[in-house]
Amino acid sequence: MINERLKFLLKELGMSQRQFAMKINLDAGYFSKIIQGKAIPPERILLLIEKVFHVNKHWLEDGTGEIFSVQGFSAAKTQVLEAIESLSDDQVHAVSCFIKYLTEDDARQSKTPLQATGYQTCSAAEQRGI
Repeated sequence: MINERLKFLLKELGMSQRQFAMKINLDAGYFSKIIQGKAIPPERILLLIEKVFHVNKHWLEDGTGEIFSVQGFSAAKTQVLEAIESLSDDQVHAVSCFIKYLTEDDARQSKTPLQATGYQTCSAAEQRGI
């Protein structure tokens, strides 16, 4: 059932029903009815979920295929996402810190070449996982 897949999707995304509903501009009460199986989501809501959360429409409708579609991702982004799956938690944290560095354009311009590697972009507490 779609409602069960939506419950699973919420867990995968780490979102509450209210947060999810807000992201797709849907009344939280109505979304709650969908989750409870008391209402069937119309096609336009399924399309919004597909677009906003990059969910595979086939999985959403009938449970076939992967949960998330890679549609719209470049081959390079897909390759990076696949590579992350094989990393340890420490390595994922290091990648996360590097991404944080890359997205801080203003701060990046004032960093030294050693910091430009991304290695020192996390605070000491973040590097220790605190």
